[in-house]
Amino acid sequence: MSDPEESKMTALAPDPVPVAEEQELSASQELFAVLDAMEVPRGARAEILDGETITVSPTPIGLHQENVYLLDEQLRNAMPKGHRSEGYLEIRVPYIDRCVIPDLFIAPREVLVTDQHYIAPDEVLLVAEVVSKGSRRRDHEEKPAIYARSAIPAYLLVDPGEGRVTLYSNPEGELYRERVTRDFGDALRLPEPFGFTLETGGFLRYP
Repeated sequence: MSDPEESKMTALAPDPVPVAEEQELSASQELFAVLDAMEVPRGARAEILDGETITVSPTPIGLHQENVYLLDEQLRNAMPKGHRSEGYLEIRVPYIDRCVIPDLFIAPREVLVTDQHYIAPDEVLLVAEVVSKGSRRRDHEEKPAIYARSAIPAYLLVDPGEGRVTLYSNPEGELYRERVTRDFGDALRLPEPFGFTLETGGFLRYP
């Protein structure tokens, strides 16, 4: 004879979640939950670049940060009214299971003034990355596809190792349809709504 208490508990148990729904939740929510719960070391950045794993980048070196500052200094003088630069918030793209923290990006101030630590990519005008010694593959290969799929109009890549700056623009699918590269010291024209010439001669190369 079965135990009455055991029968009662079994009867009240919730129906099992279908396997397909469990897999969907795992892909779209669980990794973001793990990311939100992580204690990331000061100065490091945790990102989801492949939809499956969390990548933690170490604190950048001083040369890297100086190049970010030099870039920010020029962009601030040319960004549209009501916009500002940001270098700490995440750009979270749930529909492709990606989360990135660019070295710098430009978005409306009203979007950036949020009680969350991330924003959607919808109104981001430009993202910029300064390549570090450990981020070359990510910045050159993985992030252009992420930013293009997020429909961010422009991606600016500063590579102090090569001494070059590349502007990706006109996103379509996983690709940017246009790409222009200039050596440090050569001027690079940024499209509207910036509409100014970026001076690249001040960027510092890695030894």
